Amino acid sequence: MNSSQQSWLSLMSYTTVATTTAPSISTPRQTPSSESTFEVQLKAALEHARRLTDMHGPKSIDAAIAWEAVEELQMAKARQPRVTPNMAFARYCAEHPHALESRIYDV
Repeated sequence: MNSSQQSWLSLMSYTTVATTTAPSISTPRQTPSSESTFEVQLKAALEHARRLTDMHGPKSIDAAIAWEAVEELQMAKARQPRVTPNMAFARYCAEHPHALESRIYDV
């Protein structure tokens, strides 16, 4: 092996060893408190991806993995159902059947 092949192999092994793992992504159920948690996760992933891109360049493996995590979080957010006021009230009535608001009157 010549010196250029050896330096390329050492660079390759450095790149392989130095990569980071992608953060685990969970898709929380949409409630008012978990929605803010989900937004915080997305903002943190965006900031992480931007920093890795600045540090290692846009073609690095670390940056690609971080941007893939951001994309997955954005897709998970898009798949979550929207909660309408009617759905929230129906859930409240199901959870509190003895509340005055939950009574159904026949007219």
